[in-house]
Amino acid sequence: MLWYHLKLSVLRLIKNRVFSVTNILGLSFGIASFFVLFIHVQNERSYDRDIKDYEQIYRVISSPSHIDDAWARSLGFIKEAAMQFPEVENATQFSHSKLETIKIHDQSVSQNDVLSVDTNFMSIFCVESLLGDLSEIVKPNVAFISERFAKKYFKSENPIGQYLEIESLQLEKGAGRYEIVGIIRNTPLKTHINYEILLSQKGSLGERYASLGTRKIQWVYNYLKLKQGVSPTIITDKILTHFNNSSLRQTRGPKDYKFNLLSLSDIHLKSDCRFELKESRTKININLFTIIAFVILLVSLINFVSLITVNLFKRSKEFGLKSSIGAHKKHLLYQVFLEVLLLCSVSIVISLLGIELIKPFINQFYEIQFDIFYDESIIYWSILIILLFSGLISVLFVRFFILKNNSTSETIKGLRSLTGKRLLQPLMIFQITIVIVLISATLLVNKQIDYLLDKPLGFNTHNIVVLRLKDFSKDPNIFANELRKKSQIESIGFTRQYFGYPTQTFSLDGFGIEGNAEMSFADYDFFKTMGIHFVHNFVNPSRDTIEGMVINNHLYKRLIDKHKTLENLNSYRSDIPLEADQRRVDIIGVVDDFNYSSAHNPIGDYIFLLGESRYNARFIHVRISPQNIKTGMKCIQDEWSKHYPKEKLEYFFMDDKIAQQYQSENILRKILMSFSILGILIGIIGISALSYFISEQRTKEIGIRKVNGAQTHEIITMLNRDFGWWVFIAFIISCPLAWYAMDKWLENFAYKTELSWWIFVLSGLIAMGIALLTVSFQSWRAATRNPVESLRYE
Repeated sequence: MLWYHLKLSVLRLIKNRVFSVTNILGLSFGIASFFVLFIHVQNERSYDRDIKDYEQIYRVISSPSHIDDAWARSLGFIKEAAMQFPEVENATQFSHSKLETIKIHDQSVSQNDVLSVDTNFMSIFCVESLLGDLSEIVKPNVAFISERFAKKYFKSENPIGQYLEIESLQLEKGAGRYEIVGIIRNTPLKTHINYEILLSQKGSLGERYASLGTRKIQWVYNYLKLKQGVSPTIITDKILTHFNNSSLRQTRGPKDYKFNLLSLSDIHLKSDCRFELKESRTKININLFTIIAFVILLVSLINFVSLITVNLFKRSKEFGLKSSIGAHKKHLLYQVFLEVLLLCSVSIVISLLGIELIKPFINQFYEIQFDIFYDESIIYWSILIILLFSGLISVLFVRFFILKNNSTSETIKGLRSLTGKRLLQPLMIFQITIVIVLISATLLVNKQIDYLLDKPLGFNTHNIVVLRLKDFSKDPNIFANELRKKSQIESIGFTRQYFGYPTQTFSLDGFGIEGNAEMSFADYDFFKTMGIHFVHNFVNPSRDTIEGMVINNHLYKRLIDKHKTLENLNSYRSDIPLEADQRRVDIIGVVDDFNYSSAHNPIGDYIFLLGESRYNARFIHVRISPQNIKTGMKCIQDEWSKHYPKEKLEYFFMDDKIAQQYQSENILRKILMSFSILGILIGIIGISALSYFISEQRTKEIGIRKVNGAQTHEIITMLNRDFGWWVFIAFIISCPLAWYAMDKWLENFAYKTELSWWIFVLSGLIAMGIALLTVSFQSWRAATRNPVESLRYE
């Protein structure tokens, strides 16, 4: 019986090729879109869940009590203190360098993700050894390298026993020479902790680690594994009590700290601290992606049901004939269910094959890391839900709108009521509502991103190339002075942190106000290069070296509100005793406010420490004349080759780096734009199906009106009138939905555009135009049909 029904379904679908292809393609687009977004969201949410007992692992956050901007790094005493708590099963403390310089075979290379770890790190994060004993990490100056690193730099050569020289590690120079004692498995894709090199904390770094417990320095990351059932709040309270009762509280720095434990599984998407081990591009958009995924799927399924509905109404006489010769209703329902499952199954297969084919394009265009992991059950649950939903909806429709309350003779004669129209109308209103919301969201996201990109940041990023310097054995001023002689170069400035790079913090306790300021190291020419203007300039240009503190206007106003004049501030600071390793730095200038990171965050307090240290030239900013970008870059490369022949020139343009800070919004813009277009195309298919169905139902009415003298345009207007009302109803429903959703999204920005009324009006007009153009085609076909064909059987 199953084989008979299956063969019958296949023959029917082949016979109705136009219907089958249209329905399959429409549903395939919708399912493919759903899979791309939904699976990407699930991949993002499943970070670190492959780690054993991940529910019991937490990262410790510590920050001064008056600071809301937390660091992912935390105080160094935490590990030792936590190991004394009976509720803590294990604890680890490690450092992480995102990009550092190492030497292999006398060749200096830049390397990502260099960590210095302990044995507990190996245990907690389930590090797997391919070669070597992980317990050897306790030995001084040893290193484990990843399988990927070994293949890249040693190829077929055995790296065990060879050496790595760490030239720098988080601005600390000459971190030591390390013997390679093992190879570890590459970190999985879905983890927030990536490592290419694991260094021992003993040896060269031993003294620094030993001092962490007595200093208020946040250089390391602290992770705790709690015993099962232990509340993180208990540990937070214990850490705070331990800190308050220790002598560390009275040392230099903030006296009061707050502590927090963040679950391992929440870090990737919910943590937005400074110095994150791995930045997530979708923190803001992840929930919105989920909504879009289900909306697209729902629209495509509604469109699918609409097309099925039209087809089933055309087959109502067939159902009547089968009933008249003894077919039971359950057999008819079984036939419909099988046909729907067959259509859905083909659509799912096509969608998955299509995704695999365009996966490289998806990753490149949307700038995401998308992949389908077929060993995860969520894929198969999604497929099952799609099959059951579409099948059950179609079967229920046949049961309650075609076979219910109609006798066999009435069904054969077509004397049933047009109840299907009443069902399809709300479905169509829903589709149009979704289309209007998607169009509104797309327009607003584009408006907001354009607003951010066009908003002045307080500095000029155009034509600035940033060079990364790693060799500090030479005076960088010699290189810079040679470049300054070139006509293509306008100015050159030094800094340890480019704009957007994580900064250090400077306690404002010594200024008599609360809080911390952002702080970076630079030279005086940096301000000219970046186009940052001075409000007050107290620099003595006749001095050979310019050293001091330059603050932004935001901090200057706070200080003036507190002390009234700079003289009073200087007097206040001079009365504060200095410790042996401290020296007082004078304020030598005030600059205009600027957004250091992006327009996501409001402008805060900022301090530049000016000096002539070579290490301030870690990032050399070069402003090139706008007319000479190519020749300017050629000059830079030539001079670099002369002064640093063994060091590869690494550079980026400041415009590109600033644009990366809005990467999440650009991803959202691309997704909304493309999927809105896709949703509109699917909606057009659904509207066409409904308009065709209605015109078919009113064929005889149209024929009578034409016989009585009705013109074609009058009939088209009559048929379009209902759709116009549906669009209007959808517009009324969609406006508050779109406004609420977009208003919540705009809360992520410190600087945001307005929710203009024209966005919703334009969205409604576009939806109206799409609907009327689609409907008018079907209406025109119905209105121009020969009325004799409609009335010949009356």
